[in-house]
Amino acid sequence: MTVVHLLSGLGGVARLTELVAAGTGRAAITTACERAQVLRVARGICALPNHDPAVVDALRLGVELACVSAAHHRGLWILRQPRLMHVATDHGRQIDTAGLRVHRAARRVTDLVVCLQVMRCLPELDALCIVESAVVRGAVTLDDLREHVVGHRSGALRRIVALIDPQAESILETVARYRLLEAGFHVASQVQVSGVGRLGLVVDGVLGVEADGREYHSDRRAFEEDRRRWNLLPARGMPVLRVTWSLLQRDPDTFIRLVRAALEAHSAP
Repeated sequence: MTVVHLLSGLGGVARLTELVAAGTGRAAITTACERAQVLRVARGICALPNHDPAVVDALRLGVELACVSAAHHRGLWILRQPRLMHVATDHGRQIDTAGLRVHRAARRVTDLVVCLQVMRCLPELDALCIVESAVVRGAVTLDDLREHVVGHRSGALRRIVALIDPQAESILETVARYRLLEAGFHVASQVQVSGVGRLGLVVDGVLGVEADGREYHSDRRAFEEDRRRWNLLPARGMPVLRVTWSLLQRDPDTFIRLVRAALEAHSAP
């Protein structure tokens, strides 16, 4: 295995001692650095050119990324960027906490540990976005999570796990579904509509809701398919609301009012 492949498997950043312990010779590391395939970003620390600077900062401090910072590094769905870098270190170890949110952990920060940390640390919706994406991507399973949220002190964590939809396709869909459930609506996800295809969310069985990001139309074909669906759904008696990230996150009250108005208009004689 090359140094580049080994570093990729370690998250793009690793201590020199880790690379050597994994079987990479120092000569191979030196060659990779000379070819600019690998960078020496700090004393005893190597990284790929596209490395996450936060991981380097954590290694310099002798800690690991944790909670939302680790989730961001792993490409999970992040609702809001953290103001502080979240890190994990052993119980009882003293470190300078300036600019850090420290989580005490007696074990390595795995994907499961990250999920448990965010559910204990972040607001409910922020945590749901991260944990749901971990389930969607196969980083953890619902059974894994359920097994670790038992006990009378884990009620809030169990509520988050109960909200997870393994079929969710984007953070926008997760946020929209959460807002709708909190407002008391019945919500079904990834509903198959005959002749149309799947619809992201259906509210109270009659109103479609699709959450679109700027990157939604990847090409002309996607645009044409979107317009085909857009025309067919009302023709089949199902109105559809298309909502943006800005509306869902910055003005959720308006989003809910739009949903109520659309439902009322649909049910009017």
